[in-house]
Amino acid sequence: MDKTPGDFTVHVVGLGLMGGSLAMALRDRCRRITADDVNPDVLRTAQAQGVIDGVGLNGGADVVVLAIPANQLVELIPQLSIPAGTLVIDLGSTKTRICAQLDRLPGDVFAVGGHPMCGLAENGYANAIPTLYKGAHFVLCETARTTDAARQQAEALACAVGAVPLWMDREQHDYLTALTSHLPHLLSFALMRLAMNAADEDPALYDLAAGGFDGATRLARTNADMITGMFSTNADQLRRLLPRLRAELEHFETLLDNVPGLQQDLGEIVQARRAYTASHGERPIS
Repeated sequence: MDKTPGDFTVHVVGLGLMGGSLAMALRDRCRRITADDVNPDVLRTAQAQGVIDGVGLNGGADVVVLAIPANQLVELIPQLSIPAGTLVIDLGSTKTRICAQLDRLPGDVFAVGGHPMCGLAENGYANAIPTLYKGAHFVLCETARTTDAARQQAEALACAVGAVPLWMDREQHDYLTALTSHLPHLLSFALMRLAMNAADEDPALYDLAAGGFDGATRLARTNADMITGMFSTNADQLRRLLPRLRAELEHFETLLDNVPGLQQDLGEIVQARRAYTASHGERPIS
Protein backbone atom coordinates (compact mmCIF):
# COMPACT_ATOMS: atom_id res chain seq x y z
CA MET A 1 0.00 0.00 0.00
CA ASP A 2 3.02 2.30 -0.43
CA LYS A 3 2.24 3.10 -4.07
CA THR A 4 1.91 6.66 -5.35
CA PRO A 5 -1.24 7.69 -7.33
CA GLY A 6 0.65 7.23 -10.59
CA ASP A 7 1.08 3.56 -9.75
CA PHE A 8 -2.57 2.99 -8.78
CA THR A 9 -4.90 0.70 -10.64
CA VAL A 10 -8.42 1.93 -9.90
CA HIS A 11 -11.78 0.21 -10.37
CA VAL A 12 -14.90 2.39 -10.24
CA VAL A 13 -18.29 0.86 -9.47
CA GLY A 14 -20.89 3.23 -10.91
CA LEU A 15 -20.05 5.64 -13.75
CA GLY A 16 -22.59 8.33 -12.96
CA LEU A 17 -21.74 11.96 -12.29
CA MET A 18 -19.45 11.24 -9.35
CA GLY A 19 -17.84 8.02 -10.58
CA GLY A 20 -17.51 9.28 -14.14
CA SER A 21 -15.99 12.58 -13.04
CA LEU A 22 -13.54 10.76 -10.76
CA ALA A 23 -12.45 8.47 -13.60
CA MET A 24 -11.97 11.48 -15.89
CA ALA A 25 -9.94 13.32 -13.24
CA LEU A 26 -7.74 10.26 -12.68
CA ARG A 27 -7.24 9.51 -16.37
CA ASP A 28 -3.66 10.78 -16.59
CA ARG A 29 -2.85 10.36 -12.90
CA CYS A 30 -3.02 6.59 -12.41
CA ARG A 31 -1.80 3.52 -14.24
CA ARG A 32 -5.09 1.87 -15.19
CA ILE A 33 -8.82 2.52 -14.70
CA THR A 34 -11.60 -0.05 -15.04
CA ALA A 35 -15.27 0.21 -14.21
CA ASP A 36 -18.63 -1.48 -13.77
CA ASP A 37 -22.05 0.06 -14.30
CA VAL A 38 -25.61 -1.20 -14.64
CA ASN A 39 -25.82 0.58 -18.01
CA PRO A 40 -23.63 -1.14 -20.63
CA ASP A 41 -23.98 1.86 -22.96
CA VAL A 42 -22.23 4.05 -20.39
CA LEU A 43 -19.36 1.58 -20.16
CA ARG A 44 -19.03 1.44 -23.94
CA THR A 45 -19.04 5.23 -24.17
CA ALA A 46 -16.46 5.64 -21.41
CA GLN A 47 -14.19 3.08 -23.00
CA ALA A 48 -14.57 4.61 -26.47
CA GLN A 49 -13.67 8.01 -25.02
CA GLY A 50 -10.58 6.58 -23.35
CA VAL A 51 -11.87 7.40 -19.87
CA ILE A 52 -11.58 3.76 -18.76
CA ASP A 53 -9.28 1.00 -19.96
CA GLY A 54 -11.63 -1.90 -19.46
CA VAL A 55 -14.75 -3.33 -17.86
CA GLY A 56 -14.85 -5.51 -14.75
CA LEU A 57 -12.47 -6.13 -11.87
CA ASN A 58 -10.44 -8.68 -13.80
CA GLY A 59 -6.97 -8.86 -12.32
CA GLY A 60 -8.01 -6.81 -9.30
CA ALA A 61 -7.13 -3.21 -8.44
CA ASP A 62 -5.25 -1.24 -5.82
CA VAL A 63 -8.32 0.89 -5.14
CA VAL A 64 -12.01 0.09 -5.61
CA VAL A 65 -14.24 3.17 -5.60
CA LEU A 66 -17.96 2.63 -4.90
CA ALA A 67 -19.92 5.44 -6.57
CA ILE A 68 -23.59 4.43 -6.31
CA PRO A 69 -26.48 5.83 -4.19
CA ALA A 70 -26.07 5.54 -0.42
CA ASN A 71 -28.90 3.07 0.20
CA GLN A 72 -27.56 0.82 -2.56
CA LEU A 73 -24.11 0.96 -0.97
CA VAL A 74 -25.50 -0.38 2.29
CA GLU A 75 -26.88 -3.37 0.38
CA LEU A 76 -23.88 -3.86 -1.93
CA ILE A 77 -20.94 -3.79 0.50
CA PRO A 78 -21.78 -7.09 2.28
CA GLN A 79 -21.89 -8.80 -1.14
CA LEU A 80 -18.49 -7.56 -2.33
CA SER A 81 -15.73 -9.97 -3.21
CA ILE A 82 -12.57 -7.91 -2.93
CA PRO A 83 -9.00 -9.23 -3.29
CA ALA A 84 -6.80 -9.02 -0.20
CA GLY A 85 -4.79 -5.83 0.10
CA THR A 86 -7.26 -3.70 -1.86
CA LEU A 87 -8.45 -0.32 -0.56
CA VAL A 88 -12.23 0.17 -0.79
CA ILE A 89 -13.52 3.73 -0.64
CA ASP A 90 -17.10 4.86 -1.20
CA LEU A 91 -18.46 8.22 -2.38
CA GLY A 92 -21.79 8.00 -0.56
CA SER A 93 -23.49 11.14 0.75
CA THR A 94 -24.00 9.63 4.22
CA LYS A 95 -21.45 7.78 6.29
CA THR A 96 -22.72 6.12 9.50
CA ARG A 97 -24.58 3.18 7.98
CA ILE A 98 -22.14 2.79 5.10
CA CYS A 99 -19.08 2.81 7.37
CA ALA A 100 -20.77 0.23 9.59
CA GLN A 101 -20.85 -2.09 6.57
CA LEU A 102 -17.25 -1.26 5.65
CA ASP A 103 -16.28 -2.18 9.23
CA ARG A 104 -17.40 -5.73 8.48
CA LEU A 105 -15.27 -6.32 5.38
CA PRO A 106 -12.68 -9.11 5.66
CA GLY A 107 -9.64 -8.25 7.76
CA ASP A 108 -7.28 -8.41 4.78
CA VAL A 109 -9.23 -5.69 2.91
CA PHE A 110 -8.72 -1.99 3.69
CA ALA A 111 -11.60 0.51 3.75
CA VAL A 112 -12.20 4.24 4.17
CA GLY A 113 -15.54 6.01 4.02
CA GLY A 114 -15.57 8.95 1.62
CA HIS A 115 -17.81 11.84 0.60
CA PRO A 116 -16.61 14.48 -1.87
CA MET A 117 -18.43 17.74 -1.13
CA CYS A 118 -19.20 18.61 -4.73
CA GLY A 119 -21.75 17.80 -7.40
CA LEU A 120 -24.18 19.15 -9.97
CA ALA A 121 -27.96 19.22 -10.02
CA GLU A 122 -28.04 16.88 -13.01
CA ASN A 123 -26.53 13.45 -12.56
CA GLY A 124 -25.36 10.70 -14.90
CA TYR A 125 -22.23 10.08 -16.92
CA ALA A 126 -23.38 12.54 -19.60
CA ASN A 127 -22.87 15.37 -17.07
CA ALA A 128 -19.51 14.15 -15.70
CA ILE A 129 -16.61 16.60 -15.90
CA PRO A 130 -12.94 16.10 -14.97
CA THR A 131 -12.85 19.29 -12.85
CA LEU A 132 -15.79 18.42 -10.58
CA TYR A 133 -13.60 17.62 -7.58
CA LYS A 134 -11.15 20.51 -7.99
CA GLY A 135 -10.86 22.47 -4.73
CA ALA A 136 -13.66 20.56 -3.00
CA HIS A 137 -13.32 19.06 0.45
CA PHE A 138 -13.20 15.26 0.26
CA VAL A 139 -14.45 13.96 3.60
CA LEU A 140 -12.75 10.76 4.75
CA CYS A 141 -13.98 8.61 7.65
CA GLU A 142 -12.08 5.89 9.44
CA THR A 143 -13.49 2.38 9.61
CA ALA A 144 -12.41 -0.76 11.41
CA ARG A 145 -10.48 -1.54 8.20
CA THR A 146 -8.52 1.74 8.09
CA THR A 147 -4.76 1.47 8.62
CA ASP A 148 -2.13 4.21 8.44
CA ALA A 149 -1.29 3.05 4.92
CA ALA A 150 -4.98 3.15 3.96
CA ARG A 151 -5.23 6.71 5.27
CA GLN A 152 -2.28 7.76 3.14
CA GLN A 153 -3.66 6.07 0.04
CA ALA A 154 -7.13 7.60 0.51
CA GLU A 155 -5.60 11.05 0.91
CA ALA A 156 -3.46 10.50 -2.19
CA LEU A 157 -6.56 9.55 -4.20
CA ALA A 158 -8.43 12.66 -3.05
CA CYS A 159 -5.48 14.89 -3.91
CA ALA A 160 -5.06 13.22 -7.29
CA VAL A 161 -8.52 14.42 -8.37
CA GLY A 162 -7.83 17.94 -7.11
CA ALA A 163 -9.75 17.69 -3.84
CA VAL A 164 -8.73 18.55 -0.27
CA PRO A 165 -8.83 15.59 2.18
CA LEU A 166 -10.78 16.24 5.40
CA TRP A 167 -10.92 13.54 8.07
CA MET A 168 -14.09 13.50 10.13
CA ASP A 169 -16.07 11.25 12.46
CA ARG A 170 -18.87 9.46 10.61
CA GLU A 171 -21.68 10.66 12.91
CA GLN A 172 -20.40 14.24 12.94
CA HIS A 173 -20.37 14.13 9.14
CA ASP A 174 -23.96 12.94 8.94
CA TYR A 175 -25.25 15.62 11.32
CA LEU A 176 -23.42 18.47 9.58
CA THR A 177 -24.33 17.34 6.06
CA ALA A 178 -27.94 16.89 7.12
CA LEU A 179 -27.98 20.64 7.77
CA THR A 180 -25.76 21.85 4.92
CA SER A 181 -26.80 19.43 2.17
CA HIS A 182 -29.72 17.15 2.93
CA LEU A 183 -32.10 19.75 4.39
CA PRO A 184 -31.47 22.09 1.41
CA HIS A 185 -32.39 19.21 -0.89
CA LEU A 186 -35.50 18.46 1.17
CA LEU A 187 -36.56 22.12 1.11
CA SER A 188 -36.04 22.27 -2.65
CA PHE A 189 -38.20 19.21 -3.23
CA ALA A 190 -40.87 20.42 -0.80
CA LEU A 191 -41.08 23.84 -2.48
CA MET A 192 -41.29 22.22 -5.92
CA ARG A 193 -44.06 19.91 -4.71
CA LEU A 194 -45.96 22.93 -3.38
CA ALA A 195 -45.49 24.70 -6.73
CA MET A 196 -46.68 21.64 -8.66
CA ASN A 197 -49.91 21.56 -6.67
CA ALA A 198 -50.39 25.32 -6.91
CA ALA A 199 -49.77 25.24 -10.69
CA ASP A 200 -52.62 22.73 -11.02
CA GLU A 201 -54.85 25.41 -9.50
CA ASP A 202 -53.39 28.31 -11.48
CA PRO A 203 -51.10 27.51 -14.48
CA ALA A 204 -49.89 31.14 -14.54
CA LEU A 205 -47.61 30.28 -11.60
CA TYR A 206 -44.73 29.14 -13.79
CA ASP A 207 -45.06 32.22 -16.01
CA LEU A 208 -44.20 34.36 -12.99
CA ALA A 209 -41.40 32.13 -11.68
CA ALA A 210 -37.98 33.73 -12.02
CA GLY A 211 -34.46 33.52 -10.59
CA GLY A 212 -35.50 33.16 -6.96
CA PHE A 213 -37.73 30.18 -7.68
CA ASP A 214 -35.17 28.63 -10.03
CA GLY A 215 -32.40 28.93 -7.45
CA ALA A 216 -34.52 27.59 -4.61
CA THR A 217 -35.75 24.56 -6.57
CA ARG A 218 -32.72 23.66 -8.71
CA LEU A 219 -31.83 20.77 -6.37
CA ALA A 220 -35.18 19.21 -7.22
CA ARG A 221 -33.64 18.40 -10.62
CA THR A 222 -31.31 15.90 -8.93
CA ASN A 223 -31.66 12.18 -9.63
CA ALA A 224 -34.41 10.71 -7.44
CA ASP A 225 -32.45 7.51 -6.73
CA MET A 226 -29.56 9.49 -5.27
CA ILE A 227 -31.85 11.62 -3.09
CA THR A 228 -33.78 8.57 -1.91
CA GLY A 229 -30.49 7.07 -0.74
CA MET A 230 -29.46 10.32 0.91
CA PHE A 231 -32.68 10.80 2.86
CA SER A 232 -33.27 7.17 3.81
CA THR A 233 -29.75 6.54 5.14
CA ASN A 234 -29.68 9.77 7.16
CA ALA A 235 -33.28 9.81 8.39
CA ASP A 236 -32.30 10.03 12.07
CA GLN A 237 -30.29 13.22 11.59
CA LEU A 238 -33.00 14.76 9.38
CA ARG A 239 -35.61 14.04 12.06
CA ARG A 240 -33.28 15.65 14.60
CA LEU A 241 -33.13 18.88 12.57
CA LEU A 242 -36.63 19.15 11.11
CA PRO A 243 -38.24 20.42 14.35
CA ARG A 244 -35.64 23.19 14.49
CA LEU A 245 -36.36 24.09 10.86
CA ARG A 246 -40.11 24.18 11.54
CA ALA A 247 -39.44 26.47 14.50
CA GLU A 248 -37.54 28.88 12.23
CA LEU A 249 -40.43 28.93 9.73
CA GLU A 250 -42.92 29.54 12.53
CA HIS A 251 -40.71 32.31 13.88
CA PHE A 252 -40.83 34.10 10.53
CA GLU A 253 -44.59 33.63 10.42
CA THR A 254 -44.86 35.55 13.71
CA LEU A 255 -42.78 38.38 12.24
CA LEU A 256 -44.87 38.94 9.11
CA ASP A 257 -46.90 41.66 10.86
CA ASN A 258 -43.92 42.99 12.82
CA VAL A 259 -41.98 45.04 10.28
CA PRO A 260 -39.26 46.32 12.66
CA GLY A 261 -38.66 42.80 14.04
CA LEU A 262 -38.70 41.32 10.55
CA GLN A 263 -36.21 43.89 9.28
CA GLN A 264 -33.88 43.31 12.22
CA ASP A 265 -33.89 39.52 11.83
CA LEU A 266 -33.43 39.67 8.07
CA GLY A 267 -30.58 42.15 8.47
CA GLU A 268 -28.75 39.85 10.90
CA ILE A 269 -29.18 36.89 8.55
CA VAL A 270 -27.98 38.85 5.51
CA GLN A 271 -24.91 39.93 7.47
CA ALA A 272 -24.17 36.33 8.51
CA ARG A 273 -24.61 35.04 4.95
CA ARG A 274 -22.33 37.70 3.52
CA ALA A 275 -19.69 36.96 6.16
CA TYR A 276 -19.88 33.28 5.26
CA THR A 277 -19.33 34.12 1.58
CA ALA A 278 -16.41 36.40 2.42
CA SER A 279 -14.64 33.72 4.44
CA HIS A 280 -15.50 30.57 2.46
CA GLY A 281 -16.17 31.81 -1.06
CA GLU A 282 -19.17 31.13 -3.25
CA ARG A 283 -19.57 27.84 -5.06
CA PRO A 284 -21.03 28.09 -8.58
CA ILE A 285 -24.67 27.10 -8.92
CA SER A 286 -25.10 24.50 -11.66
